[in-house]
Amino acid sequence: MRAATNDDRRMTTSRRGLLLAAFGLAAVGAEVWSRKDLSVRFFNTLSIEAFDLPPTPGLTFADGRPTPGFASADLADKHALLYLWASYCPSCRAEHHLVMALAQKGVAIYGANVKDDPDHARRFLAEHGNPFVAVGRDERALLQRALGARGVPASFVVAPGPKIDIAILGPIDEDAIATRVLPALAKGA
Repeated sequence: MRAATNDDRRMTTSRRGLLLAAFGLAAVGAEVWSRKDLSVRFFNTLSIEAFDLPPTPGLTFADGRPTPGFASADLADKHALLYLWASYCPSCRAEHHLVMALAQKGVAIYGANVKDDPDHARRFLAEHGNPFVAVGRDERALLQRALGARGVPASFVVAPGPKIDIAILGPIDEDAIATRVLPALAKGA
């Protein structure tokens, strides 16, 4: 039997170090994966054809009826506006009067409340008015990401199917409503 040399000891130490580094890297990777919710980012199964957003707890219409959430099936046979918003969003706040005006014209607007505190969403709609026929919570921004929006606001004219006719990623203004949104919604009227 031969005696262990310095080279043998260095090789054993370097193998051990390599193994420990690999385990450490795997542990850090697992922690980042879980904190950033990367599985959802890579494997998001939602789409305009298949989603179901729960209602915002405690949100009611002016008459006291609870405001429902909504799903793709609710949009399947109609033209409607799908509006992604949040109470913390300055652009959403600034354009809320435009969304209210669309609702007063009879446009069916479905609101997806993205990554918002339910208390803040309720307070915002109580103060500024609720233009939505239904408000679903997109708590983890899964629908938002599935539709290609990187933030709020985002507006989608949805046609039967459901399928997206028009997508406006970012704030809307009166010109976009007059030239894009209303003509697309009129196709289904």
